[in-house]
This record gives sequence, structure tokens and C-alpha cells, in this order.
Amino acid sequence: MRDLDPQRYNRLKSFNNVKPVVDGFWMIVRVTVSSITLIMCVAVCVLSMCVWFYLAKVPNISLLENYHPGAAISVYDIDDKLICVFPEKEKREIVSLTNISRNLVLAVLAQEDHYFYEHHGVSPEGILRAALANITARKQVQGGSTLTQQLVKNVFYPTEGRNIPLKLAEGLVANQIENRYSKDRILELYLNQIYFGQGAYGAEQAAKTYFAKSAKDLTVGESAFLAAIIKAPTQLGDRTHRMNAIKQQQSVVRKLFEYGFITQREAWDASHEQLTFISAKPLTPAEQFVPKYPYYTSYIAQQVESTVQFRKHSGLKVYTNLDQQAQKAAEKVLSDYRRHLPIGLDQAAVVSMRLKDGAVLAMVGGLGNYLDNQWNSAVHPHTMGSSFKPFVYLTAFEQRILTPASTISDAPLMVLDDGDKVWQPANFDKKFMGLITVEQALAYSRNVCSVRVAQQTGIHPIIDTARRAGITETLAPTLALSLGASAASPLSMATAYGTLARGGMYIEPQFIRRVENEKGREIFSTESRSARVLDEESTVKIVEILKKVVDAGTGTHAKLSGIPVAGKTGTANDAKDLWFVGFTPDLVTAVWTGNSENKSVPGRNVTGGTVAAGLWKRYNLGFYSGHSKPAFSLIGGHDANGLAPLVAPESKKMEAIIASPDTQAILDAQSGSRPVRVRVAAPHHPQKRSGKGVTEYNWQNR
Repeated sequence: MRDLDPQRYNRLKSFNNVKPVVDGFWMIVRVTVSSITLIMCVAVCVLSMCVWFYLAKVPNISLLENYHPGAAISVYDIDDKLICVFPEKEKREIVSLTNISRNLVLAVLAQEDHYFYEHHGVSPEGILRAALANITARKQVQGGSTLTQQLVKNVFYPTEGRNIPLKLAEGLVANQIENRYSKDRILELYLNQIYFGQGAYGAEQAAKTYFAKSAKDLTVGESAFLAAIIKAPTQLGDRTHRMNAIKQQQSVVRKLFEYGFITQREAWDASHEQLTFISAKPLTPAEQFVPKYPYYTSYIAQQVESTVQFRKHSGLKVYTNLDQQAQKAAEKVLSDYRRHLPIGLDQAAVVSMRLKDGAVLAMVGGLGNYLDNQWNSAVHPHTMGSSFKPFVYLTAFEQRILTPASTISDAPLMVLDDGDKVWQPANFDKKFMGLITVEQALAYSRNVCSVRVAQQTGIHPIIDTARRAGITETLAPTLALSLGASAASPLSMATAYGTLARGGMYIEPQFIRRVENEKGREIFSTESRSARVLDEESTVKIVEILKKVVDAGTGTHAKLSGIPVAGKTGTANDAKDLWFVGFTPDLVTAVWTGNSENKSVPGRNVTGGTVAAGLWKRYNLGFYSGHSKPAFSLIGGHDANGLAPLVAPESKKMEAIIASPDTQAILDAQSGSRPVRVRVAAPHHPQKRSGKGVTEYNWQNR
């Protein structure tokens, strides 16, 4: 060091003193840069995660292909074809872009996004212009969102606040939408989606709410007014702020001229146009919303609306089992036959269900104008009459106290209740056939025989059998139940007979296959499951008899050429309720007809076997005209041409008598010496209901 030049030495010494400071400075710089880089990386990651969070809320944008703004429930058929859309509890009417005035289209573009046909979902110019305006005003006075971004916000993020990640997500989704859909489709969705104040959603409803006219008839001035209130619809749409809205309207007119959408003369006319505000008239009954296939689809909507899921969602897609060809066949049969129904019958219902999985293919709940008769008779109870009898005999078969070949007495019978009142059930024809087989008793629907069977089985076991089969309504525990004195709905009866048709396997009726939320995600689905609820051997025996009901009993009017049929007729007191419930190898259908005022229907031939069975046949002919005929037979091993003949009763050797504990009394009754008297618990009157179409059974007479 001593050999160094003094000046050089001093310089080196000075450098050594400064070097730690320099090194420290650069270390600070490196740490700062690293920190900033790290912070920026973290910020980018956080921002990306936030954007991803919002993007994850958006389903496949293909849902816009069938998107119906304001739809609470969209109903689809068994082939996933859209049937109808139930609107939300808001005023809205969806129209195509061609039915919206070009004046309104241009006014909205001038007010909201005049670069709409030039950008691709996001407008850099719009963002920059809005930023400068907001900086100048030192508050947010303008938005940079394009019309497409506004659509994204309204459809996918209606409840989200304003923040940068959301804006970025909106821009990305808007770009995807622009790639997939035309500008006109986007504009159409937007104009049907936006809110215009006073409860009016969409351009059509807005035009009717403010000017009592269609959106296609709006003038330039009226269009400018509607476009003006989009930014603050609740405030500007209110009558108390009408002058402020008019000022905004003038601004829209100036923009229309500035952007070259209208001429100077048109602008002058529009700015001086005297707007006449007229509230739209209330809808007449004929103009009120009626869904397609109203009984079926309204029932679906009611089921969905009653669930917790519906209260959490809007715009649900409900995929049903409705078969449009079957539904049309059912509606046509009832509509055509309405004019030919016997005097006194003014209502009817049909429920048709596929046997293999319980899919309800068709349901009609009434006749005439739906708005005049919204009571769905298909899901409300009616007195069952003799259509209930198969469950009486099935109970006896399950208890092993009867077989189809057993002999039973069709002879006068008296039953005393606890009040010492006599009930003497009678047959429909007021005659007695003597000793007949159980098979004949059910096939010919002999009332006295059904009561005698119920005496042996007990009423509560019969109720249990009906419950297991699928009848859910209240069943009065009286002997009169053996004649069908209680009420059940066609839906319940179709379900119960479906259980018989499957040999004792129960499947719950399936109306809905799946439900998707507004984002296309499945939130509910059903799976067809079967369970054995009835003894198979006993059920097969009942089905064999029900075949013979159609072959030669009371249900011959239900025969189908080349298709095996089994079923049972039912006629309640005074023909107030007429039934035929039957099935083919692949389909079970319940038909009910009656009247809405619970009045007697005159005419001796007004029965379930003549009227309801005829309707049943007509519907099935219509159904199989569009569906393949079943290639298999009913359970039991017989086809339509292989039924054993039903022999009319005649004198023969008695194999077994199952009628009452007093066999000698039965023999005496056969000879006419005295009727049977059996003391039983007092029969309760069957349940009376206030709903239309429900009748009570007069058990004292029949």
C-alpha cells in the first residue's frame, strides 16, 4: 500500500468507504423490485382467481339458444322438445327483433352502445371515454360496458356488485357470446331482458305499459323516451319524475342525430313530439296466459313451484315424461266426445302411464275452455264405484280364503249396523244370479258378492291392499268400501292398476325426469324404482279375471283388435261418476267422467262400461296409431285370442261357498226363505269433499 501513489491511494481509500453504501443501495433496489414483482404476481394470481370465480358461475353459453328472459319454468317433453314457458311474476312479453320498431333499436344503441355493430363484445373506446368522464366529474357518471356486457350482467350476474374481476369476467363471457351468436340475436335477447320501470320487462311490455301499443309501432320520440329510462328505470319510469325523463329523452334524440341514426328533420320532429302516456288495458280472459297442454304442464309447474329448489332459482328447465302424441290423442278424444256425452255429464279426465317405468305420458283434467275450468279432475278424487272391487278380491286371494274358481252366493243380503238400521246392498240390474264363481262375480261386477267377500277379509286388510297398490286417498273403513264408496283420483287409480299389471310391482308415477337450473346444471332427477307390494300369484289371478271383464264382462266396449286388454268398469250412485281403468301390455290408462255439480245423471245405459270404456278405447286407438303395438302379452300367459271363455252362471255342483259364517242361511237365501243378517260395525258415511266432481256413494241403495 505504501508504494501506491498518494492520490491513487486516497482515491482507493475513498472508494472503499463508499462501496458499502453503493452495495446497500443496489440491494435495496433489488429487494424493492423483487417485492414489487412478488406483489404483482400475487395480485395477478388473486385477480385471476377472482375472475375464475365469476367465470365458474357461467354455464355453457349455449343455453342462450333457448333462453327465454323472464321464464320461471320452461317445460320440455319426453323427447326434450320445448313445450311451453311459464313466465315469472313480472310483466313481460317476449317478441322477436323483427317485431320491435327500428326506432327503438336505434334509440337504445344511441343511448347504450352506438359502437355495438363494430366491437367484439368489449369496446376499448367506450372504456376510455367512460374513464375520462368519470375522472373529470370525480365520480362515476358513465359506464364503459357494451350492450353485450350488460346482457351478460343481466343474465349471469344479476345480483353481483361492481368490481374489476367481475368486469373482466363479463368481458371474457361477452367475447364468447359474440363468437357464437349474431349481433341481431344478442340485441333481441337484450331488448327482451332489460327493465323499463313500472314493472315492465322487455320492449314489448314497456311499449304497452307506457303507450298502450306494440313495440313495433313506436315512434322516434316514444323510442327515445324508453331508451332514456334504461339507466335508471325505477326513478325515471315513475310518474313523479316524468319531466326529468323527458329531459333525458331529448338527450337521446340529440345522440340519434349526432351518430347519424336519424336526419335533422326527424330529430326536430322527435324533440317536439307530444308524448301521450296511456296505461295498457287489463288482459281479458282470452288474452291471459294459458300454457300448452294446460292440465299436464300446470300440474308440473305447481309441483316445481312447491319445492325448495324453485324458491332458490329462476329460469328452471323441467324435462318431463309428457308424450305429445299421446297427449294430443287424449285431448282430441275428450274434445270430440264432449258433444256426444249423455245429458248430465260435463267433465272427464284421462291419465295414461307407461307400465315399464311409471312415466305419465298424458293427462287431461277437464273439458272445455281451461280458463273456465281450471279444476284438474285427473288429480282430484271421485267416487270409485266398482272400479275398486279388484282390490277387495285381491285381498281374499292374498289371504288364501278364495280362488277364482270358488263359488259365492249372489243372493239377497241384509246387514245390521249398531243403530239397528238395515243395509241391503243391491246389484245394478236389481237381480240375483245365485251361486256363481268368484271369477264371474268380479267379471259381472256383482255388488252383493263384493260385500260378502269384504265380510270375510275384513275392511282394514282391503284398505291395506289398496294402499300398497298405490291409492293414497282417505278410504272409509266400512263395508260400503267394498262397492267403491270412497273417492280416489284417476292418477291414483292408474297407479294402482299399474301395480296389478306388473304382477304386484309398484312404481311411483313419474312426471318429471330432471330439472336444470338457470345455468344448465342438474338440480333434481328421478329414477324409476319398482318394489314388490302385492303377492304375485294372487295378482296374476286378478289380472286373469280383469281380462275376462273386457272379453265378456262389463267392459266389452274397451276391446282392442290385436291388443290384449284387462280392466274394470265403475259406476257410482246415480251415474255421478263413471270409470274405466284398464291396461294393455305396455300402457295403463284411467278414464273418469262425471259432472262438476255432483248431480244425478239420467239414463239406464249411462255406466262406466258404456261411456268411460268407450272413451278409453278411443284414446288407446289414437295412442297406438302413433306408437308400436306391444309385441308381448299381459301377465298370466294368455293373449288377446287365448282367453278362457267366461261361462254364464248355471246350476252346478257347489265346490265352495264363501259368503258368510252362516252357510245354512245362504242356502235359505238361495231358496228365498230369508235373507242373511249379520251384525257389523256401523258403516261410516264416505268422505264428502267440497271439490268439484267429487260425489259420495249412497251405500244404502247399492
